[in-house]
Amino acid sequence: MVTLYVGGQKVGTLDDAPRLIPELIARNQRVELRDENGNSVATLYPTPPLDPNEPLVPWDPTITREELERRMAEPAYTFEEARKMLGWA
Repeated sequence: MVTLYVGGQKVGTLDDAPRLIPELIARNQRVELRDENGNSVATLYPTPPLDPNEPLVPWDPTITREELERRMAEPAYTFEEARKMLGWA
């Protein structure tokens, strides 16, 4: 059985996860999942909110949200198509 822990304290089981995890993450709590032997099997970390002053693409701060959306709307290749174009297939 997998058990949920916050700050070293048991807060519920895996069955409780759908209800508990969103609440705990919203409260900025790190959630640890442990097996029946007390071994950690996973840790869920809250994601900090995006800073509007930080660039969307840190390695190229000139890229805007509009540019990202434009690029995502372009036609794309499947992995198999890319392999053929590169002569890997």
